[in-house]
Amino acid sequence: MARNRSSRSAALPDRISLWIADHRRQLLGGAIIAAAVILAGWASIDGAPLPDQRRALVAALGGGLYLAALIIALGGAFLLFQLRRPDRVQTRRAAGIAALAVALWGIAGAFSPQAALGGVSLAEHSLGGAVGAALASERGAILTVLLIFGGAFLIAPTQSSAAARWLGVQLRRGAQELADRAPGAAAAIGSACWAAVCWLSRVLAEAARDCAASLRAALTERRAAAERARLAAEHAAEHAAGLASAPPPWNMQPALATADAAPAPPPLAAAPPPAPSSPAEPEPAPAAEPPPAKRTLKRQATDGWRLPPIELLEADSAAISSASSDESAQIIVDTLASFGVDARVAEINRGPSVTQFGIEPGWEIKTRQVALRGADGKPLLDDDGQPVTKAEEIGRTRVRVNRITRLANDLALALSAPSIRVEAPVPGRPVIGIEVPNAETSVVALRGLLESDEYRKSLERGGLPIALGRDVRGRAVVADLAKMPHVLIAGATGSGKSVCINTIIASLLMYQSPLQLRLVLVDPKRVELTGYASVPHLAMSHVVTEADEVVRVLGIVVAEMDRRYRLLEKSGARNIASYNKQVGADNPLPYWVVVLDELADMMMAAPVEVEQQLVRLAQLARAIGIHLVVATQRPSVDVVTGLIKANFPTRIAFATTSQTDARVIMDQTGAEKLLGRGDMLYMSSDTIKPRRVQGAYVSDEEIDRMIEAWTAPTQPAAQRSSIDELIDDIVQDDSAEPETRAAFAASQESDALRGTLRAAMDADDEEEQDLADVDDVDQEEAEPPIEAWQTAAAANSSVAATSVSGDTRFEEAAALAREHERISASLLQRRLRIGLPRAERLIDQLEQAGIVAPPEGGPSRQVLQQVASGVHALD
Repeated sequence: MARNRSSRSAALPDRISLWIADHRRQLLGGAIIAAAVILAGWASIDGAPLPDQRRALVAALGGGLYLAALIIALGGAFLLFQLRRPDRVQTRRAAGIAALAVALWGIAGAFSPQAALGGVSLAEHSLGGAVGAALASERGAILTVLLIFGGAFLIAPTQSSAAARWLGVQLRRGAQELADRAPGAAAAIGSACWAAVCWLSRVLAEAARDCAASLRAALTERRAAAERARLAAEHAAEHAAGLASAPPPWNMQPALATADAAPAPPPLAAAPPPAPSSPAEPEPAPAAEPPPAKRTLKRQATDGWRLPPIELLEADSAAISSASSDESAQIIVDTLASFGVDARVAEINRGPSVTQFGIEPGWEIKTRQVALRGADGKPLLDDDGQPVTKAEEIGRTRVRVNRITRLANDLALALSAPSIRVEAPVPGRPVIGIEVPNAETSVVALRGLLESDEYRKSLERGGLPIALGRDVRGRAVVADLAKMPHVLIAGATGSGKSVCINTIIASLLMYQSPLQLRLVLVDPKRVELTGYASVPHLAMSHVVTEADEVVRVLGIVVAEMDRRYRLLEKSGARNIASYNKQVGADNPLPYWVVVLDELADMMMAAPVEVEQQLVRLAQLARAIGIHLVVATQRPSVDVVTGLIKANFPTRIAFATTSQTDARVIMDQTGAEKLLGRGDMLYMSSDTIKPRRVQGAYVSDEEIDRMIEAWTAPTQPAAQRSSIDELIDDIVQDDSAEPETRAAFAASQESDALRGTLRAAMDADDEEEQDLADVDDVDQEEAEPPIEAWQTAAAANSSVAATSVSGDTRFEEAAALAREHERISASLLQRRLRIGLPRAERLIDQLEQAGIVAPPEGGPSRQVLQQVASGVHALD
């Protein structure tokens, strides 16, 4: 122990040096911030050291020394928190804020208060010191004004230009009113100045909010990275110390951890028990930092299951870019003005994939020319003797909405955009939304949505909250599957349907245990949902991939619905929530979510049965907690029928190839203008207009880590039954509907009969194969094949055919051969409706009988016309 203690004490300087080398940038940033604080305090205290230097500094800068200290502190914060390099728009806004700060410094130099700062009287040097007084001089005042206007333009060029134009219009109107009605001119000028002050305050507040949001995003990302690293180290230490004691292992096969899995956070799959370690090995177990207030790696459900850590999901990679939004807004205003449409950009909402410009229509002003009269009542004349007139406003009306919507293609041309979507009007706001695609699309991570306030509030209300994505304003879009109650997803191939389904399933698995949620997954493509085959949430033993099993699976779900309704009838409950409150934790009913991918394949296999069962479930299954998620890539009327659409009020439309498909899904156009890659229109049951959303993305690695967390050996055991076992339970249930029991009993009998027939057909094929082998041996012993057909051509063809044929359909094959010049095994297979091996054997027998020639290197054989005519003559 003494040796270990000495070795640790000897390694302490190395640890300190390594820690300093890894955090030298943070140390430098902290030192700079501390220097800025010391500078501000030193300049403010009269008794601080270096009084001469302090007097000189205060005399030169005045109150501006706090601005200098703030700039120094911001530089230190940039190093301390390792903030990213700002983009062009952020740099421009920072320059504008700096210009406004210098202008305020000059304004402060115009005042000389009777106050002291650090023992220096500001009445002698002004509030801004000597520098502020210079900026407040006659020449400096011009520079101050230029800095104010330049800073405002750098912060918001579009709004500044619009404000300048608006101010010019107001000044012209004020001048006109001054000429006509002198008493009201002062009020007009005052209102214009007040509006300009209000606008400037709004611009400055928006710039401050953007800077604060960027700083918060950077701090949040860094804290999340540090939290993931620390929690991963703690989890590894727990495994090394043998703290991973758990309930009895369950009966599911854990997912195999791949060698190229993500290094952080560590997977929670099965791991071998820790080997006995030496006393020196548990050394790294104590954590250097205190434990956090919330440990997400040990999220425990109320029923004993361990929920997957939120750290298994990736955080948002980057913030939403705001580049070129102001330029695009100016282009929109100028383009509309060129077509005679008065409008302005009232708001700009930046989303992950599109930017929505809120266009406020202007006014159409009607005027008339009125002759001016003098004091004597006579008309005034100009130098040419013509009456002097002025334009008098007689009325104004808003610009019609369709004048803007008809210019969608012209706006797309001016913006160089592939397509734009016009939402007229935006629900709940008096603007017209013009949605323009961003130059760079930001990826919406699922973790950011699950950590949002919207998802947390929905989770507190209960139900089945799912995260869909972010809208055009960057807000999280969260829906409750229990209130939908069913959702229809449609769109072209590659538009994002499968990712949306994975997002919905992942949202449910992150917060619902197997005792709260059961999944029924149907995947005809065999590659999209089969990865969830090992999760304990499956209601059946496997993911359904065969099309002929879909009807049976939906029948089982319908039988489960009927059983639950009988339970609700006995208990007097109205829905699953009230029933679970009555029974408590004894035997609650879990929610069932049925996910059906590729509805078109199921409708091709059994259209009537699938449609009837889907419609019945959609109509009745909401109250007892069964919900449907149906997806298809062919949204035609024969797949998405009227009955299905009527019972699926919640719909998600991804990019479609035509307006017809868009109308089938959403009953309106717009989906054909989507960008793909998760860009979708979401229409819920409580809204009239669809909402544009950029869908969340969850990668295969994140899904694998989440599945490993659920299949870890530390989880409790889960029971799952096969389809046959579920059907047996339904048939043996005396309380089930008689029609349902009879239907499933008939299905079992038909399956048994089908298996018997398949076994008999296999036995017949084996017997035919044995007979063919015997015939081939006899013919080889008799004579070679070439001599056989030459001999048969000279002799009686029918006798030769009878002697060599062992197949009962040989005569039909010979008659078919005489009708063609060439014949092949595939032709016999199609025309005689037989298998390929039997057709090939018939071809060999026709060759032995001399009806067809030997093979010539291709699949077809030449028919010997001489032999065919001779046989026909004999017949």
